Amino acid sequence: MERYGFNYSQDIIDLQTKYSLFKRVVNIVFAVTVESGFDEVLMKNAINKMIERNDCLRLRFVKEGKKTVQFVEPERTIGEIPFKSFSTQGQMDAFLRRFRKKATDMFKGRSLEAVFAADPSGRRMVIFKISHLVADTYGIGVLVTDLFGIYDALKEGKDLPAAPGSFAEVLKKDNEYRANEDAVSRDREFFKEYYEQRHSAAPIYCGLHGDGSDRWVKLKKKGNISLPYLLVKCDTEGYRFVIPSAVANLASAWCGEHSVTMNSFWFYTCAVAASLMNGKAERQIPLELLNCRGSVADRKAAGTKVQSLSVYTIVDWNDSFAANIARMYDEQNELYRHTRLSYLEIEAMQHKLWGHSMLSQLTNFCFSYIPMAMPDGITMQVHSNGKGALPAYIAMMQDLKTGEIQVVYDVQTKMITPAQLVDFQNLWIHVAETVMAKENEKLNDIL
Repeated sequence: MERYGFNYSQDIIDLQTKYSLFKRVVNIVFAVTVESGFDEVLMKNAINKMIERNDCLRLRFVKEGKKTVQFVEPERTIGEIPFKSFSTQGQMDAFLRRFRKKATDMFKGRSLEAVFAADPSGRRMVIFKISHLVADTYGIGVLVTDLFGIYDALKEGKDLPAAPGSFAEVLKKDNEYRANEDAVSRDREFFKEYYEQRHSAAPIYCGLHGDGSDRWVKLKKKGNISLPYLLVKCDTEGYRFVIPSAVANLASAWCGEHSVTMNSFWFYTCAVAASLMNGKAERQIPLELLNCRGSVADRKAAGTKVQSLSVYTIVDWNDSFAANIARMYDEQNELYRHTRLSYLEIEAMQHKLWGHSMLSQLTNFCFSYIPMAMPDGITMQVHSNGKGALPAYIAMMQDLKTGEIQVVYDVQTKMITPAQLVDFQNLWIHVAETVMAKENEKLNDIL
């Protein structure tokens, strides 16, 4: 069977897993709740059919020398699925903590685990644990949509819907691109100039430091007062809030008029809010996750394939929002590189810049926006793992039926308090409404 090396986004996850103080970042735990209940036998059959149709769930990882490679197994089925009934939310939370603590074993072909459950209100759900190396948050949306398409077809005796695209084909294309020395050379020159020439050599970012941190003290003794974000010890907690459909619909119309994506709009308004919260700091350091693939088949293929990294976001307070986001959007298009430099090479460039830094609120954050059309009566929640590799992770999932956007934060608790987070949420929505109404006025004059 054909072997594939990691693609770019898998490199990021692998690096986080190796160097984070908490190895459980390799797992994603999420629950799908079905208000009307479901047939367990039928659901198990649907899960196995989903594994059959989505080759990312049949990836097997092996070591070849010092390198980890992967191949797609021709067949794989999930075994017996246990059932858990929770009488209290505390009982359910305790189970989720235990469930996520043990990593999935991709080397033994166990990249997906499932548990049937009833929450304290009696609602039926399927709790999944999936390896981050085979599906990210975007990929989960593809898988869940496919799962319930299969379940409904089996239940109604209808033909199955069209299957998502092949992740093996994505890996093959990625590996071919990464083997192109000319392409790698061009990208290396672009990023060398981008990191070392375009931006200040002393950016600010968010990390845990101070004399209460042993790691901080050790690095300070060595003369380095910066902690790269992948090495930051993050005790995180999950928070949720809703962006009302009225605001989300306004944003959707605004994006259509200005030819930018909804992901970029929410990302940049978040960056402006973070800048405002940090005394109008010019530079924010976010990580933006984008589904940048071109074809419909590529977009449908589940798996880790969506990252586009933007280490700096500049907010010019003496210019308008429309001008700012146009520049950012142009740079993001330049930065599309899901199969280019290895992450270690990019890290080497970043570390040259991180000689000095300071702690700020919500300055370093990872951001994703996923529009989702869940079937009627079905909801999905991604559960924070509680021990993250990034100081702040913001995931936005828009229900395409209601228009509401569910925002999920996984935030470092020693970085920002719950009260500060509520203030930031309100500020973020205020920024969005203000800049849409006064898009061509200077940010300094309207915020």
